[in-house]
Amino acid sequence: MTIYNIYDDESVKKIIKDFQNLLMDADNFPRDKDPNDYREFWTGLRGRGSSLLGLTNHLLEVLNNKEKKWNNMVY
Repeated sequence: MTIYNIYDDESVKKIIKDFQNLLMDADNFPRDKDPNDYREFWTGLRGRGSSLLGLTNHLLEVLNNKEKKWNNMVY
C-alpha cells in the first residue's frame, strides 16, 4: 500500500502555526469582554482544528504502516 504525502513540510508548518496562533489568541482573550465575542475562536476551531485533525490522522496512518512493515521484516 502506497501512502501519498498530501502534507508537504510547508503545509504541515502552516497547519500547526495557525492552530498555535488560534490558541494563543483565545488564551489572551480579555476576561472583561462579552463572552459572545469568544465565538470567533469556536469558529476558528472548525477550520484550523479540522486541519490539525486531518494531519494527525495522516501521521497516525503513516506510523501504523511503518510499524506493519517493521513487524513484517522482524518476523
